[in-house]
Amino acid sequence: MDRWYNSEVYWGWIEIHKFWLSEEYRGKGIGTKLLAQAELVAKDMGATKALLTTYEFQARTFYEAHGYKVVGEIKDYPPGSSYYTMVKVLPQE
Repeated sequence: MDRWYNSEVYWGWIEIHKFWLSEEYRGKGIGTKLLAQAELVAKDMGATKALLTTYEFQARTFYEAHGYKVVGEIKDYPPGSSYYTMVKVLPQE
């Protein structure tokens, strides 16, 4: 399967650097499951919040559907689009 993600946990946060699935695997719930698993592992490691960045033309709506909120925006980067910093408070049981 063509997918990859990279993240690290520090200072009580998980920072997701890369999160990508090839087109043939999108829309099948795989990304949702991978993101939930990454957040669960991060919580087990002490994380209480999550941080990531994305472009307007990439996955902003996917992350918003999973509880992430835009906390920063660089407009016209790249030209005609925006670059977002997004954060989520991880639910604690």
